[in-house]
Amino acid sequence: MVRKLLSLVVAAVLLFWGVTGTVFAGIEPSPWQPQINKLHSIELNMAVIQKGLDALVISPSLAPRGTKNVLLGIRYELNALDAQVADILAELPAYNEQDVGQKGVFFALEGIRINALSMEDPFDYILWRMGIEPSPWKQILDSISSRINGYFGTPCTPGTVCH
Repeated sequence: MVRKLLSLVVAAVLLFWGVTGTVFAGIEPSPWQPQINKLHSIELNMAVIQKGLDALVISPSLAPRGTKNVLLGIRYELNALDAQVADILAELPAYNEQDVGQKGVFFALEGIRINALSMEDPFDYILWRMGIEPSPWKQILDSISSRINGYFGTPCTPGTVCH
C-alpha cells in the first residue's frame, strides 16, 4: 500500500513537472516589465482623474465648492504624470528596436495617450463653465500625448487621433 501511494505521488510530481515545463516553454518575460508596470500605474492614475472630471461635468452648479482646488490638484498630478512618462520613455530603448515586450509597451502607452485625449473635452467644458483659461491643462495633456507620439515616431499632432 505504501509503495503504491509513494509511486502515485512520484508519478504526480513528474506529471506536474512535465506539464508546467511545456506550458511555460517559450514564454519569455519582458525585460521592460518594470517600466510597463509603471506605465499601467500612470494609466490608472489618469483614469481616476477622468472619473473626477466626469463628476464635475455632471454637477448641477457651475462651480461646486472646492472645484478650483480640485483643478489645481489635477494640474499638479498631471505635471507629475507627464514627468514620469518622460522618465520611463528615457529608460526604454527606441520602440522599433524592441523585440520582447513591445506589445506591452505599446498598449500601456496607447492607453495613456487615449486617456490624455479623452480628458480634453471635459476640461474644456468645466473650465469654460467656470470662466477659467484652459491652456495650462491643455499644455500638459498635449505634452503627454506628444511625448508618446514622438516615442512611436508618429507625425500626429497633439489632440488628434492617430492611426
